[in-house]
Amino acid sequence: MIGGRLFQRVFWIGVLFACPFVKAEVQFQDIRIWTRARNIEPGQQIWSFQTSYQKITDRFSNQGELQPLGQAYNRAVTWREILESESSVRAEMEEYMREHGAVETDLAALAEYEVEREEIGFRLAWAYGLLRRWMIGFEVPLTRRETFVRSKVSLSPQLNDFSRRIQASGGDVKQKIKEISERQLANSGYDEIPDRRSSWDWGDITLLSQFGVVQTYSWHWSLQQMLRFPTARNQDIDEYIQTSDDTGQVDIGLVSLLDYQGRAWTTGFRTGYIAQLPDTTRWRISDADENRRIDPQMKRDLGDWWFASLDFDYRYSSRLHLNLESSYLMKASDRFSSTEISPGESTRFERNTEQEIVQTRFGAQYEIHSGGTRAGISKKWIASVGYNYPWIGRNSLNASRASIDLITYY
Repeated sequence: MIGGRLFQRVFWIGVLFACPFVKAEVQFQDIRIWTRARNIEPGQQIWSFQTSYQKITDRFSNQGELQPLGQAYNRAVTWREILESESSVRAEMEEYMREHGAVETDLAALAEYEVEREEIGFRLAWAYGLLRRWMIGFEVPLTRRETFVRSKVSLSPQLNDFSRRIQASGGDVKQKIKEISERQLANSGYDEIPDRRSSWDWGDITLLSQFGVVQTYSWHWSLQQMLRFPTARNQDIDEYIQTSDDTGQVDIGLVSLLDYQGRAWTTGFRTGYIAQLPDTTRWRISDADENRRIDPQMKRDLGDWWFASLDFDYRYSSRLHLNLESSYLMKASDRFSSTEISPGESTRFERNTEQEIVQTRFGAQYEIHSGGTRAGISKKWIASVGYNYPWIGRNSLNASRASIDLITYY
C-alpha cells in the first residue's frame, strides 16, 4: 500500500490574457494518488475524489511583478478618438481644447477593467495494483468557473471639466469613453464585455502507468508514464474573455519519483517532463478595417514544461500525517502559425508565454476509518487537506488554492 503523503502533482489551469490568442498557462495542483514512489500491492484499488477552490484576481508579469488580471484589458483614449466618435459636441470640444491648450494626441481618459475569477475544481482518480511493481489508473478533471468583469472610466482633469459643461445638454462623456474602449477591444478580436460568465469545463482525461524500478525497505524509485487525451471542450471563439489551461491536445510525460523512508519521516524528490504535441485550433483574427473573421487552420504548439519538487512527510501518529512541499515549474514558449497572419504578428502572439513559478504546499492526512486487511489488501478511508501558496513567478497566476480529498482503499 502507499505509505506517507503522496507527492504533489502538476497540471494546468487557465488564465486571462489580452491578445486575440490565448496564452496557455500551467499551475501546480495536488492530488494524493500517483504521487508517491512506492507502488500499491497487486489487487489493491484506490479511489480518490478531490474538490478545490481558488479565487484569482492577479498574476505575475513577465518581470515577476504582480498585476491585476484586468490590467491587460485597460485602454487609453485620446482627445482625437473622442472627437472622431462624438460629432454632436465636436465643435464645443475643439473650442475647449484650444482654450486650454490640449492637443489631439493627449491622453483624455482611461478605461479600466477589474477581472475576478472563481474556480471550484473536482477530480476523480483511480489506481490499481496490476503486478508487484506495476500499477495503472486514470484521472478525470471537471471545473466550475465564474468570471466577473467590472469596468471603470477615469477622466483627465480637463476632460472631466468639459464633461460637467455638457451634462446639462444630455451628454455622457463617461459612457462614450466606455464605448470607445470596448470598440478598441472588439478590434483586437473580442466581443462585448459580459458582467458575469459561468461555465462547467471538462478537462483532458489522463491515463497513467507506474513501474517500480527500485523497491527496498528505505528506498523507492519509480518511473511514471502519462498519456493525456484531448477530451476538454475547445475554447469558444465568440467569447470576450478567452481562457486556456493547456488542454485540447495530446500530451505525453515521464516522471521520476524517488522516496527515502526513515522512521517517522519520508523524504521525496520528484522531477518530470511533459511534452505537449502540436495540433490545430480555431482562433479569431482581427483586420485593420475592424472586420473580424475566424481562421479555421491556426496551428499551435504549446510549450513543453518541466518541474521538480522536494517534499517532507512526518508521521505524527498512526493515523495523522503532516507534510510540506516546495515545487518549481518552468514552461517553454507557445508557438502559433497561420496563413492569415504575418510572421511579425505570430511573434507578438508568442511573446511572454514562457512561464516559471515557485510554490509551497502545506498538507495533512488523517485516517478516518480502518477496515483492516484481507489477503494483504488494505481497507480504509483517508481524509486529506492541502493549501498551495505561490511565492514568485513569471507569466503565471498568483492564486492560492485550498483542497480536500476523500480517499478509499479496498
